[in-house]
Amino acid sequence: MLKNIPKITQSFTRVIKENMIYADKTEYIYNLLNKHLVCFLCRPRRFGKSLLLSAIESLFSGERDLFKGLWIDSSDYSFQKHPVIRISMDYAQTDEPGMLEKKILFTLRSIGESEGLSITDLSFDIALIDLVKKLYNKYNDFQKDPAKDQDRLEQDRKVVILIDEYDAPIIDNIDNSKVANANQKTLHDFYRGFKNLDDFIHFIFVTGISQAGRAALDQTTNNIVDISLRPEYAGICGFTLQDLDSLFADRYEETLNELIATEQMEPESTVADLRKEILNWYDGYVFDGRTNFDETTSDKTTRVLNPFSIVNFFDEKIFKDYWLQVGPPSFLTKIIANNPDSFNFKPPLRAPKEYLSAFIAVDVSPIPILFQTGYLTLNGVTWKNKKEPYSLKIPNMEVERCYPIAFYQAYFGPADIKELISTGEIFMNAVLKRDAAAIEKLFETSLAKLSSEQHIPMEKYYHSVIQAFINGMGIDARSQVSSSMGKSDLDLVFSDNVYVIIEVKSEKEPINSSNLTIEDKCEKARSLAQKAMEQISEKEYSKHYFMEAKEVVELGLGIFGRSKVVVLIRDNNTFR
Repeated sequence: MLKNIPKITQSFTRVIKENMIYADKTEYIYNLLNKHLVCFLCRPRRFGKSLLLSAIESLFSGERDLFKGLWIDSSDYSFQKHPVIRISMDYAQTDEPGMLEKKILFTLRSIGESEGLSITDLSFDIALIDLVKKLYNKYNDFQKDPAKDQDRLEQDRKVVILIDEYDAPIIDNIDNSKVANANQKTLHDFYRGFKNLDDFIHFIFVTGISQAGRAALDQTTNNIVDISLRPEYAGICGFTLQDLDSLFADRYEETLNELIATEQMEPESTVADLRKEILNWYDGYVFDGRTNFDETTSDKTTRVLNPFSIVNFFDEKIFKDYWLQVGPPSFLTKIIANNPDSFNFKPPLRAPKEYLSAFIAVDVSPIPILFQTGYLTLNGVTWKNKKEPYSLKIPNMEVERCYPIAFYQAYFGPADIKELISTGEIFMNAVLKRDAAAIEKLFETSLAKLSSEQHIPMEKYYHSVIQAFINGMGIDARSQVSSSMGKSDLDLVFSDNVYVIIEVKSEKEPINSSNLTIEDKCEKARSLAQKAMEQISEKEYSKHYFMEAKEVVELGLGIFGRSKVVVLIRDNNTFR
């Protein structure tokens, strides 16, 4: 009997009871519990972190029946029941200073009530200490007859603390430093309570999608172990290649027939062809940060497939961008807006050891964050290169094909793919015809869609917005391309070796600008476009394309205010 395709659920109990497909992670959990007391795990969204915590919660709740047939059921694990405090900071999202403390306090009191305990409401940090101690006392009531409850004498039933999405209160307010800093302090005060509870706590496990809150966590918790890049835990979330074959092999034939029937695969395709295509689309994630490997020896490492995409693929039997359909995390789009370099996914990308555990949000390449959020993955670890041992790459076809559309939608809102492709054709034709008015109309229309909340009156913001617009249309746009005399803002590659070089100059509209006419704004934008063209000439950005290019088109964009655009086009040093 086929198991059910997992629904959108984070409940281990529901997955097991409703006979859903489950990748057995209990051996990882067993090793984790035997080796560490306080652990941290960073994984991208929808990679199974919450389901992992739910399984650990069920394990410590003594629900052995749920683990029947899984690895841990035949191990020497005792299944002793422990009190569990499980908190998702994602539920505690807030953009109001002081509200996070109230939400944490409410959660702690609710957990206490479910255990029949009355918890103090003096403050959230005192409530944590009160809850932990009262839970410990409840589960270690030795007044009962020891003959009837012998295991209570063998080991204390200390408290287990599980925290999911620990970084949400910070990263969801990345553009509001007042709230983000206040929430950072709140989390610091919350985690600080752990230090005073060593005698009462059995195990702590914290997960998130970034390293944004590690400062608060590290400063307040003793002996925390980051398992995010440890090879022994590389497959703790997601589907490994072994998981794919053991859990989905009985669906290969049916899925292949459906794909052939819908002309997504050729009639002569085999199951081996199907498996290869699945790997091309959804495989490639590597979280092993220690084992030496490169592209020729990558079989040494554990590769992981995107679990969200895999279960949706076998449910719908269509190759598409399931994981990216929900769009990038909001904090990532805010960082991208400040870093036009972040679209430079072209190899080689290299990073030092500490880089992948950093959270760098301002005026520095966001590569570490793109790695942590799943848009990049490890492509090799070579310790001979002591300065930059890690190489990075786009993990698979899903990300490579669809991340531009995801970022386009993050800036400009929902968009139909066919409509985007059609707009791209209009743009390319306008460039090839040197139709500046048509290009101006396209850019002004797109900029008018930007929300005022997202808008940043900075030139690099417009670089990233214009690139998101062009990439979203399916056009290859490369940011900050180096030449002998500098870096161009954007280089586009059309078919037939046509290169388009774009330089962007912008100026925000003065606060008191009510006296400016449309003609005044156009003239200011034209002056900016002229400066952009002069820079292209002075820096000779086009020069390194002359040997390979059929055509080189130079395009200067002047943007005044929020959306007034003037475009100048030049080829062969002749303005049109």
